[in-house]
Amino acid sequence: MTFLRHQLHILVAEILYYSGFLAVWRFLRTHLMGVDQICVLCLHRVVSDSEFAQSNALPGMMMKEDTFVRLLEFVKSRFRVVSIDDLKHAAITPRCVFTFDDGWKDNYTNAFPCMREKGIPATIFLVTGFIGGHTGFWVERVVAGCKHPGVRQKLQASFSNRSSNGACVHAGSNGASAGLEDLIDRFKRMPASERVQLLERVLPANGHNPTDQMMTWDDVSEMSGAGIAFGAHTVTHPLLPFEDEDTAEREIRESKLALEQKLQQPVRAFAYPNGDWDASTRERVKEAGFEWAFTTQHGWYRYSRDPYTVPRVLLHEGNVTGRDGKFSPAMFTLTTVISGQ
Repeated sequence: MTFLRHQLHILVAEILYYSGFLAVWRFLRTHLMGVDQICVLCLHRVVSDSEFAQSNALPGMMMKEDTFVRLLEFVKSRFRVVSIDDLKHAAITPRCVFTFDDGWKDNYTNAFPCMREKGIPATIFLVTGFIGGHTGFWVERVVAGCKHPGVRQKLQASFSNRSSNGACVHAGSNGASAGLEDLIDRFKRMPASERVQLLERVLPANGHNPTDQMMTWDDVSEMSGAGIAFGAHTVTHPLLPFEDEDTAEREIRESKLALEQKLQQPVRAFAYPNGDWDASTRERVKEAGFEWAFTTQHGWYRYSRDPYTVPRVLLHEGNVTGRDGKFSPAMFTLTTVISGQ
């Protein structure tokens, strides 16, 4: 059913795109209604075919190199591609901003050469505590562990054994039947200290995949020298609304300080981990001295909107490719149109 639904989605995208409906709708929203001005794209990883097959990352985190190259070419032909500094200014023509979250090694090895060749600016939001390390994110460790039925059962059972005193358990779900993504979503909404203890008891110690590496500070320095901008994405990537006040403040402030010390320049942009924020988190980001903060709320940005809740369009292999498995202008355009509502 999921496959059939995806094929239907592609068919609808092609009909709307090649009929000209999406182009007319975008023109009306941009030029007449004035509601769509800057499309901020959010990616995570750009991987080779072999890396796509070997990685423990969730599919929604990855885009293949060939797809990414065609995406760059299409966006450059349809938009004025700008840096986040351009968010301050109104414009008539549609603009586009590229951002990446986390700081994966393939941002340096795969995405960076393509962007440099085509003159595409971008901002990468770094989880500073993981740069130069080999431990990576807990999500990939969970994915690796869940390939073993016994581990998955233990992880699912962990939610049945803990009291439901937090926002980590979604209504209508139960630990026995939770799918992988639902399981991960529950862990995300658990205080980091509690999650670490639980996962250490259940997951194998050697769960790290060499394919899932993070950038080094040397990589960051080289990219910065070539015009790639960097922003903060906390120190260890906790979902800030689920942490206590001291932890949230420390994660925000220390990530900014670490980046500024390494880059020797002000760091003005922040991205909320998982896009999760609340009024208290927003205020802490502002007080830390950031000028911009990016969510994963779908939509386009207007220069008059709150600079601390900038929406973005999340992109991955599955929502920009067509029936032939290659980049689809129709799918990309429908994805951005839907996000612009």
